[in-house]
Amino acid sequence: MIVIPAVDIMGGKCVRLVKGDPTKGTVYYENPLEAAKLLEDQGAELIHLIDLDAALGSGQNIETIKNVLENINVEVEIGGGIRTLEKADALLNLGAYRVIFGTAAVKNPSLIEEAVKQHDSESIAVAIDEKDGKVAVHGWKNKSEKGYLEFARSFERMGVGALIFTPISVDGTLKGPGIEKTVKLVETVNVPVIASGGVARLEDLVALNGTGVEGVVVGTALYEKKFTLKEALEAVKRC
Repeated sequence: MIVIPAVDIMGGKCVRLVKGDPTKGTVYYENPLEAAKLLEDQGAELIHLIDLDAALGSGQNIETIKNVLENINVEVEIGGGIRTLEKADALLNLGAYRVIFGTAAVKNPSLIEEAVKQHDSESIAVAIDEKDGKVAVHGWKNKSEKGYLEFARSFERMGVGALIFTPISVDGTLKGPGIEKTVKLVETVNVPVIASGGVARLEDLVALNGTGVEGVVVGTALYEKKFTLKEALEAVKRC
């Protein structure tokens, strides 16, 4: 299992939200590149970069993202507001390792099918943002009628490279990850699952390591200095 530190961008700054609420955000770095470089120095293999403005439909941070991609030597997966093949292509051409489709996967599943055909499947991931058993969309503001397990199975059939799973109720809360729902997803599909949200302690990483997930995204715990990335990597290595 790999530990994937998160860099969330809003208004050109590195922030963390609680349960995806843009009114409950904390700015940790004025320049997201500074955060990304620190994570690179601490041993990150992959960085989870999310454009929150694009996800919420309130703008985008493409120049900031480009600046990060051009100035670090770590693979980066990018999500947030990717709703067209053109945008996915542009990000991959800029050097993104993988793009993550969220709302577009719910609204237009054929787009994901086409993206997988055009690119290596490893380059395409789908975000499954779960709220009350359903899939949330539009920056988590709205809830669809699609059950998260059924939704995951449909993209397994399409051949996506990974599923990024976030139980919204725990994201940014430091109250522990949604282990039970994560296990259900891992048992349901034969696609690499990356868990996200709620990690507060090194023990949470150890617990997730036993679920069969391929990776875990960690954000708030790192920024609040609950543990360092180096400590997280060492804890997982010991498992």
